[in-house]
Amino acid sequence: MSSEPRSPRDTRSTIIRVVTFLGGIYFFLYFLAPESFLNRIGVTNAHESISNGFIAIGAMAIGLGIINIVMSHGARVIFVKQGWFFSAALLCGMCAMIGVTLGHWFSSRTTSAEIRQVQIAGEFAGRIIEDAKAGKGNEKSVVSHGVVPPLEKRVQALTRYTRDTIARTRQDLDRVRPYAAGDEGFQALVSEVQQASLEVEKVLDGAPSEGWAELNPQAEAILTQINQSAARLASTYAIVKRKVSSQSLISRLYDFLYNGVFNQLGSAMFALLGVYIAAAAYRAFRIRSVESALMMTAALIVMLGQISFGRLLYEDMPAIRQWLLEVPNSAAFRAIRLGAGVAGLLLAIRMWLSIESSAGSKGGKQ
Repeated sequence: MSSEPRSPRDTRSTIIRVVTFLGGIYFFLYFLAPESFLNRIGVTNAHESISNGFIAIGAMAIGLGIINIVMSHGARVIFVKQGWFFSAALLCGMCAMIGVTLGHWFSSRTTSAEIRQVQIAGEFAGRIIEDAKAGKGNEKSVVSHGVVPPLEKRVQALTRYTRDTIARTRQDLDRVRPYAAGDEGFQALVSEVQQASLEVEKVLDGAPSEGWAELNPQAEAILTQINQSAARLASTYAIVKRKVSSQSLISRLYDFLYNGVFNQLGSAMFALLGVYIAAAAYRAFRIRSVESALMMTAALIVMLGQISFGRLLYEDMPAIRQWLLEVPNSAAFRAIRLGAGVAGLLLAIRMWLSIESSAGSKGGKQ
């Protein structure tokens, strides 16, 4: 007797179940297996890459969520269904927030890259000193094998890069000066960057152009001065660039949408929830049984222990309140957390075995 061929939906549900089970069994065994066994089979070294893979897969859910929102609410707007203007407001707000956030991210990356270019000058000087000390007594073999260029060439490259960095910094300062108009603190920062660039340039002008065959005390002192003065220039330049970046149009739009709109809408939502919480508390504290009377008494003691009026009624009211919070309340919350943990474990097992998933059920029936 021939069996019926499996439908594509059955095959898909089987694949989903297998992949879900394998993903769950990996983490289950990873946390239970001995560490020596995991090191022996090489799982410990690969665990970070595997975890990053699961994180990447989870990040795809954000894209799927955005697509689902656009499809569901977009259809409501296109066909002018009931409440379509709410869907339009949601889509407009989402697009505006995504666009402004991406613009703010690109602006921050550009600012960080420009600051990094200035920081490299000081780090380059410090690295020359470290490499020269590490190869001291073996400079010829290190250079001949191509590990590092000769000291003189590295110092010349450092000098060229630092002078180019100073030129770019001064060009940025010329563009920044309009932002500093009327702000004495900002003008002081700009002046400090200008002074730091002059200090670096002075050290470079005083450094000899030749005679860098080895790292003698004089050469080390000059490179140390370059390292310190360039680090000072980088720190002050970073403060100025971040202050200018915070005053850009994209940063102001981001602050307006996030701090001025998003956070305020969240505050309004929680303020509305406070009304429902107060109404629920009123219904819960109505004395109809011994349990509700105990809960009402405990709540009254806690509230009176929190305010100064309760101390006037009874001097030890704050101590009683503290005991209620630390002993009976903590015990109740431990019991709740224990029950929630057991329930979460059972739910995880059901999800692991694809019992809860409609996509993993037979035939993919909804």
